Amino acid sequence: MEDTSLDQCIAELKEHWDGLNSQTIIRCRATLERLAATNRSETWLADLHKERSISKELYRDPKWGFTLLAHVETQGLYRVPHNHGDGWVFYALQFGQVQMATYGLLSETNTEAQLLSRGADIMHPGDCRAFLPGDIHDTRCMSDYSLMFRLTSCDFSREKRLGRLRQFESYAE
Repeated sequence: MEDTSLDQCIAELKEHWDGLNSQTIIRCRATLERLAATNRSETWLADLHKERSISKELYRDPKWGFTLLAHVETQGLYRVPHNHGDGWVFYALQFGQVQMATYGLLSETNTEAQLLSRGADIMHPGDCRAFLPGDIHDTRCMSDYSLMFRLTSCDFSREKRLGRLRQFESYAE
């Protein structure tokens, strides 16, 4: 049986993963760009487009703890500015268009954070972005739906529980 592009991607991620460093970022980004360029005729990818699950885990690495997920979002869905705590993440767009804006934390009090927008860009199929620990960004689905692969360095639910993953709800668009 021939390996799928997903099988090849997972093998490459396992080979290239070496913690947070420039080589890991460069190699994993290139691997995810190839995955995002996969033809929808591969059964596993056709199934993702057909199911349109909000989130589906594709692989969880038992050694390093990184997770590869597929996400489907619908037009207009907006995720407020957030970071991923001590974790880091790659977003690779397979289908659709997603707007991503990045922010700097200008000031912070006990009750409010003031963010400064660095601008927004539209992601197109095949694009991949990496966000490092503490980077703040938002997302908005600009097409009927989008299918995005998300590679996370760790379990983000733990980052959220520990209060390190932050959502900036008070930021006015």
